[in-house]
Amino acid sequence: MSNVSIIVPIFNDARFIDKCIQSLKNQTYPKDLYEIIIIDDGSTDETAQVVGAVDGITYIYQDNNGPSIARNRGISIARGEFVAFTDSDCEVKNDWLEQLIKRFDESVAGVGGMQIGHPDDNEFAKKVDKFLRAIGFIGDYVKPHKSIKEVSHNASCNSAYRRRVIQEVGGFREGMFPGEDVDLDKRLRDKGYKIFFTPAAVVYHHRPDSSQKWHRMLINYGQASADNVRLHGFFRLIQVIPILVPIFLFIFLFFLYLHLMITLVLTCFLCALSILVLKYKTCLSLGDTIILLSETVLLFCYGFYKRIILGTNSR
Repeated sequence: MSNVSIIVPIFNDARFIDKCIQSLKNQTYPKDLYEIIIIDDGSTDETAQVVGAVDGITYIYQDNNGPSIARNRGISIARGEFVAFTDSDCEVKNDWLEQLIKRFDESVAGVGGMQIGHPDDNEFAKKVDKFLRAIGFIGDYVKPHKSIKEVSHNASCNSAYRRRVIQEVGGFREGMFPGEDVDLDKRLRDKGYKIFFTPAAVVYHHRPDSSQKWHRMLINYGQASADNVRLHGFFRLIQVIPILVPIFLFIFLFFLYLHLMITLVLTCFLCALSILVLKYKTCLSLGDTIILLSETVLLFCYGFYKRIILGTNSR
């Protein structure tokens, strides 16, 4: 079996980090074959005290520079042949690391796994989790796959890579957040490397627990999508949504203006059908489904065009 370095960036997440670390320490993977590295990206809460009370891990504090620099710092001191990543607000299943590493062969550069909402989340966060899992095929953030398969991207809250390969492409793009994991996987695949997903490697991820956090997440991901389009062009389904939405609205208003009632009714029918299908998949109320879908489309598009127009970086 191979040596692995688990790297966790953290910023002001003292309330979750202890359980995250304990889940990492309780892996079925041989204890002498993996290390845990916590990179504190300038936290001002009790993170240092919480992490400092835990034995058997490496803790490094740095000025606040973003998770990309934090992860790259971890990679630079890692001793493992592989580097694995999760987030400070995650808890991993006890065979998480074993399931990730066993899926590597000579042709594979990265492997990621399933992320599920944390069972201790509040009701709002549980609604968000159901919604994200229902639209996973579009956003590619929460994957619906039931079997091992090659993918274009794995979220950095649940992923592992060959350390030499991630160093070969220069690691995570510094100054970019979020979307830095999408950019990394794109660069790896452009080099000809393969990335796989396994549903057996499970992470329990705390979702946004308030509408304010949910809205901020949507805007940030819209901005990140624009950043990746500016760097690489269009290469993901979700990146097309901000283009399609204005076109759809224009066509809808055009039909309305010309009083083309048959086409207008058909358009409304298709929208209603889409909402009902999504409601069925999420098991949420009709009102919650409409609200979450509307917020996702509008705020994601707002973040996308805000980044395109203003052109500032992701931090």
